[in-house]
Amino acid sequence: MQRSHTLRTGPYRGGATPAGAAVPARAARAVLSRPTTPASPMAHLLDAGVLPQQQMMQAGKLSSHALTSQYLARIRSLCSIGARAHAGIEINPDALKIALEMDRERQVHKVRGPLHGIPIVLRDNIATGDRMKTRTQAPSASSASCDSFIAARLRAAGAVIIGKSNLRQWAAVSVPHASASWAGLTILAVDNETHGSIVAPASTCGLVAIQPTGRAAAGQADEAATAGPMAPSVREAAWLLAAMSDAGRVDAPELDPRGLHGRRLGVARSLFGHCAETDGVIEQALQVLRGQGAALLELAELPSTPEPGAIEALLHAHALDALVGPTCHGVPLAHTLQPHITVPAGTVRGLPAGLSFIGAAHGEARLISMAFAYEQATLHRRTPALPSSITEALR
Repeated sequence: MQRSHTLRTGPYRGGATPAGAAVPARAARAVLSRPTTPASPMAHLLDAGVLPQQQMMQAGKLSSHALTSQYLARIRSLCSIGARAHAGIEINPDALKIALEMDRERQVHKVRGPLHGIPIVLRDNIATGDRMKTRTQAPSASSASCDSFIAARLRAAGAVIIGKSNLRQWAAVSVPHASASWAGLTILAVDNETHGSIVAPASTCGLVAIQPTGRAAAGQADEAATAGPMAPSVREAAWLLAAMSDAGRVDAPELDPRGLHGRRLGVARSLFGHCAETDGVIEQALQVLRGQGAALLELAELPSTPEPGAIEALLHAHALDALVGPTCHGVPLAHTLQPHITVPAGTVRGLPAGLSFIGAAHGEARLISMAFAYEQATLHRRTPALPSSITEALR
């Protein structure tokens, strides 16, 4: 991925850290898990987040092999349901072998960073030079001769790529809007932004997602898209983005719960008006932004299909740090090259709704700082409960 920098998001106490990101000794607040009674402590841990998983592995109470095995069992349970769940496609036959290698490295105090030994799912069109195919459901499905840039970076960061997630039905389960990480196949996922397929499904799944600046070759040579992370929290999304980015280019502030103080935000009113209930959720979010010290400027007009450079010009003209508005109606913004992050903002009829921050090119660090401050002020994130028929299959 061609990017000007990566992100630091806190010191990691577990061992050596590669260029990219690191795990802090403790998170500011815990990530909230799915609101159903877990079948076991391990079942709860699968949804708890990267930090608790890393802490248990560092304490010798959990192995990457055991964690990966549990996620694979969950994937197989979901796949056995058949047409009711289309969240996964193909399991990496080498996943457990890779997890064992990460455990061996940890035993000799070689910890690559916050993703070391953590299972992750990639979108089906991200090429991996292993036994998994690319574009599994397409007539042209094939095996890649080598990893794409993104897959190679994730492997270098110690992530365990456990499978490929459905391309055509990336956000499809029989209940509305579900991605691989929402269904619980893994705690982290990487998608490609083509027509809003990073931030839009994430917002309706109660996830944080980041669409980075620009576009990158995520699959074959003719595949151009912007790949971005999906995660339960801003911190974890930042770690994943850093791992996907160019090594040796690090320029970002520490995450700060006061990151909204003194910021100027433009309220993109043209993104409102599609759903009164969603608008109400976002209006409450705007009050939180004000309460956290941000100055809000009302912007009545925003082109429905802005050309590259239009958002940049708007931000510059009004001296804005970012635009804000409801996420799911901002899909046309995917055609610009602007960085975009969505954060859970509440629920509408039981389904999550997201708040978007859209910023200047290569302004991911600033957006992440603001999104983190909003997240810590609200802690809206709840993993939506799966239907009982699917929940029982996961037990």
